[in-house]
Amino acid sequence: MKISIISPNLSGDVSIVDMGITYLATYLNQRTHHRALIIDFTYHRKDWKRHLEDSLRKYQPDLIGITCVSMYMRYVSEFIREVKERYGLPIILGGYHVTLMPEESFAMEGVDAICIGDGEFSLSEYLDCLEAGKSPQGIRGIWAKYGGHLVKNPQRELIQDIDSLPLPDYDLWEEIEKFIYYNGVMYFVGNRGCPFNCTYCSEFPMKNSTSGKYLRRRDPRAYAREVKYQWEKYNHRVKIKVAHFFDAVFPFDKEWLAEFCGEYKAIGLNKRLPFSCFTRADTIDEERIELMSGAGLKIARIGIEAGNERIRREIYEKNIPTDQYRKVARLLHKYGVVITGYNILGGPDETYSTMRDTFNLVKELKIERPIFFTYRPLPRTEGARKVLAYGGSIDT
Repeated sequence: MKISIISPNLSGDVSIVDMGITYLATYLNQRTHHRALIIDFTYHRKDWKRHLEDSLRKYQPDLIGITCVSMYMRYVSEFIREVKERYGLPIILGGYHVTLMPEESFAMEGVDAICIGDGEFSLSEYLDCLEAGKSPQGIRGIWAKYGGHLVKNPQRELIQDIDSLPLPDYDLWEEIEKFIYYNGVMYFVGNRGCPFNCTYCSEFPMKNSTSGKYLRRRDPRAYAREVKYQWEKYNHRVKIKVAHFFDAVFPFDKEWLAEFCGEYKAIGLNKRLPFSCFTRADTIDEERIELMSGAGLKIARIGIEAGNERIRREIYEKNIPTDQYRKVARLLHKYGVVITGYNILGGPDETYSTMRDTFNLVKELKIERPIFFTYRPLPRTEGARKVLAYGGSIDT
């Protein structure tokens, strides 16, 4: 069976390389007899229908997969409509939004099946069933329409041994060289899941909506060696300036971090390829900063969220005092690390005054790369409940 997996990015954001579908398509191509292709629209917003037509005509897939995140569901609906009306192909949805909202996703017009949780094993078994003309009954993680009935199978446990998965094949992204050129980075992920419970983030409800251990870690030395493998594969084609790690909180485990940094230095990447990572102000100290700086840390990406400590603590439930941010910012700058600071404006119970607190703290901390997001309540998050509790409403 051949499947085309759509990354429905019509937002104008040119920095998105979806790691989930990269792993998924790589697994299908390397570990099964099925074949997968990624169709991306980042550089085809204005001619996305023609781009879709060209890809489907050349590849002739048997079905379409679409990855779903809540902020892109309006684009997902457009793709479903176009695929069904013009090509009549079966459609399966997957991703965070589907896992958190399975009933609503399965009920969308034009959807034939959904995949809940990790997709590598579930989707490959579903393709086996389609190929054999058999019922999808019993395929964990799959809900599907079959023979006039709705088949809703139990969840599949999340993949625990993520080291067993093949290394992602970025060539599945037809324009990967454009991504690297314009963003200057290549993306990597060494852990799946997050140990924290911030109210604005989908990680906590995902933890409660799936079975099996949620936070899963790769062997840190193997992770470092993957970075070298991908750098050697692509750097001669287009200059990679920074390795960007998408691990939710990269340095939270000191022992794991020490092994990674040791291997990163041992294979010589500390002098060739600096890296960027996500962290929290309460999972980083001078020992970790010195360790990472010696291995090539260039940019630390930290969620400040709110300059007002009450908003940060009570609304976002991020119990990190402002003084801790001050301490961490001083330490990062001491070691020459640039800070990207993420901030939220307009959350529940925010006022003009509390938002000014955020701007003032960013200036005080001397954040080199401040980023401000307008608050958006995501499905099943505690933040969405708080919007309602504070008298707000949520558009659907």
